[in-house]
Amino acid sequence: MESPVKTGHSPSGHDSGNKYRQLIETEEFKFLLQKKKAFIVPVTLFFLAFYFVLPILAAYSEVLKGEAFFNITWAWVYALLQFAVVWLGGIVYIKKAAKYDKLAENILKKYEKELGE
Repeated sequence: MESPVKTGHSPSGHDSGNKYRQLIETEEFKFLLQKKKAFIVPVTLFFLAFYFVLPILAAYSEVLKGEAFFNITWAWVYALLQFAVVWLGGIVYIKKAAKYDKLAENILKKYEKELGE
């Protein structure tokens, strides 16, 4: 079956002149969005949980009040660990985003003629 961009019509009844709307309905683009979502959603949920656990534990438990080492409490260790996690997350996201950008570029190159670019 030909893709909507190549056939010149959209299966969902969209205006056939809107090539980009047709492009986002292709299987390649849907695959790209699926891969991005499979990475972004779990990582975002992890970061939100990791961020909000500190104030919750600090306010409602005694877990972080104990001494970790050198007269530093676990609250400080956890807070400093958040900086490391954010930097690590940023580095991982930059590397993943480069892969997604490459996939998007390949999709655009594939349908370049149909898009009139």
